[in-house]
Amino acid sequence: MNLLKKLFKKEPTHLNEPAPAIAKEVTARLSRAAELRLSGECEQALVECNEVLLLHPTSHLAYHIRALTRYDMNDQQGAIQDWNRHKSLQKSHAK
Repeated sequence: MNLLKKLFKKEPTHLNEPAPAIAKEVTARLSRAAELRLSGECEQALVECNEVLLLHPTSHLAYHIRALTRYDMNDQQGAIQDWNRHKSLQKSHAK
């Protein structure tokens, strides 16, 4: 019986975490978005952030990078909205 428990034991997945297969793509896209933003390619950085949010809607890092990118593009209202979303998700991830 213990062997069966060990074989079928699964760790609970948290709703705020992407599946492992998606996590790798999310990480790569976040890194690319940050690089694009820093090199001044803000439109492409927004595209990457939006793609991350399609894959992982609760990615506080995607909202963080998108907020900074929108600020760089003089979209203060969008930056504030994304920053507030980033902060609320960051608090829920810390719990």
